[in-house]
Amino acid sequence: MNKVGIIVPFYNHWDLCHARLFEFYRLLPQEDVEIILVDDASEDIEEIQGGISWWQKDTKHHKIRYYRTPENCGFGGAMNIGAKIAMRNGAEILIFHSNDVKIFGDVVTPVIDIINKNENVLIGNELINYPAGWNEFEIRGKKILIPWLNGYWLACSSKIWKMLGGFDPIYGKHDYEDVDISTKALIIGLTLVPLNSPLIKHLGTQTIGYTVERLAITTKNREKYLQKWSDKLLEICGK
Repeated sequence: MNKVGIIVPFYNHWDLCHARLFEFYRLLPQEDVEIILVDDASEDIEEIQGGISWWQKDTKHHKIRYYRTPENCGFGGAMNIGAKIAMRNGAEILIFHSNDVKIFGDVVTPVIDIINKNENVLIGNELINYPAGWNEFEIRGKKILIPWLNGYWLACSSKIWKMLGGFDPIYGKHDYEDVDISTKALIIGLTLVPLNSPLIKHLGTQTIGYTVERLAITTKNREKYLQKWSDKLLEICGK
């Protein structure tokens, strides 16, 4: 079996992280699966470190690694840190698992099977290949739609992750980093593969939420995305 690193970043909300660890304990293969918890400079230090200590000492089902960032770096930054830790410890396959994603069964084995058949993929649970606002653009008078894998749950081999270069830090703490990395995957010739698994459920808005402030960030990041990729988007869409 390939060694798998499951990266779970979190900021406060230890209840969500604890729930995910319990699901992993009950539902995922034990052999060659490590969990990397990236505490993104949470404020609830005592509760979190007490919980981490309990999992590491009293449950030997999976190796659990814990890293606390010196400052809050957001979704993409925390995922990048977790990926580096996982690869440094021998992970051949990476699964990026948001702490507000509930699982109901083994989601590791399907990823291993897909990658062993064809490594040149970026896997997600949900492929957005329909008009969803985030992926609709007009460039040089042409309307285009860019497919992307929703970033709440992604997976790929370590080799592919290195090729992708991780989540781009230009987007700050959140929004558009998943659209961006999906675009990069298409440009370098990877296939976006959705699992569409009923075993994965995104609870949604448990950590960031949808606010006026977030809308402002999303709008700015949309412009950053366009500035970065506008010359390539027409090629992707074949226009």
